[in-house]
Amino acid sequence: MRVASLRLCAVLLLMAACLLSGAPGAHAQVKKRCFTNDAGTRCYYLYVPHGDSAGEPLMVYLHGCDDPIAHPLPSGFSLIRVADEMGFVLAYPIQDRGSNKGLCWNWDKAGHQRRGEGEPSIIAGLTTALIDEFHLDRDRVYLGGYSAGGAMTTTLGATYPDLYAAIAPMAGAPYLTRLEARPIIDAMGPRARPLPAFFLQTLFDEISNIVIGRTNLTQWLAADNLADPGSAPVLPTDVQVLAVGPGVPIPLTVEHYASPRGCELARFTLPVLAEHAIGAGFVQQEHGLEIQRDLMRFLLSHRMPPPHQTC
Repeated sequence: MRVASLRLCAVLLLMAACLLSGAPGAHAQVKKRCFTNDAGTRCYYLYVPHGDSAGEPLMVYLHGCDDPIAHPLPSGFSLIRVADEMGFVLAYPIQDRGSNKGLCWNWDKAGHQRRGEGEPSIIAGLTTALIDEFHLDRDRVYLGGYSAGGAMTTTLGATYPDLYAAIAPMAGAPYLTRLEARPIIDAMGPRARPLPAFFLQTLFDEISNIVIGRTNLTQWLAADNLADPGSAPVLPTDVQVLAVGPGVPIPLTVEHYASPRGCELARFTLPVLAEHAIGAGFVQQEHGLEIQRDLMRFLLSHRMPPPHQTC
């Protein structure tokens, strides 16, 4: 009996060691921290892959309303694995229930839609603080999010184009819920430039529907052309039909929008047989890893352009 027990313990220890060795960042940890400025306090999860982070990129991801992964993060948040694979620092701000009962980012409320105000100020301040603390690459800083997080990403893209090299407003909404592009350019002000953007929109999304997704894409491409006339095509320059990933029999189309200079200014990914919650899984859970890798390949391919130059 004693020998059998020892053997069982040995097997369990071996299994645990295998699991740990295969886990993302076996020696790295997800840490919860908080950031405060004049606009308020928001806590966030931080993942720094093992090793020296100096000169590495930063990805800031904004969750959707009442996202169960956010409370607490992040046993199932697979973008951590992608951070290990591709070598970037990952920050995951979390909304405060006192600021929004549904844990939505307040992208649609006055006071949270302009530079230097409200939640955009907090998220941008958090981003800048991390860049300084970990000596990250200021030219490779990215922001993305899904649903309410996608809509707030749109807001940050318009208000802080000098901070984020590229953005991923997924299943979100156009800036100020407007159709025309002028509000984006007005918000950018003297910092106006074409801003590369990755979009993901499920075909049967019942919350941020396909019309909203197309409007978001159209608004950004039009803003790119206002910032730099002729920089962004109206129609895709290439279209692919792919599968979501191994073992997920859901087709998706990927539209590429490249500038005449060869820079891809937008990518529109459309999983066909999916709705809002399924789309959230594609960008946050293990079965969507291929989409997450494609997302980060797109973002990481862009750097902040030098002054007076565009993508």
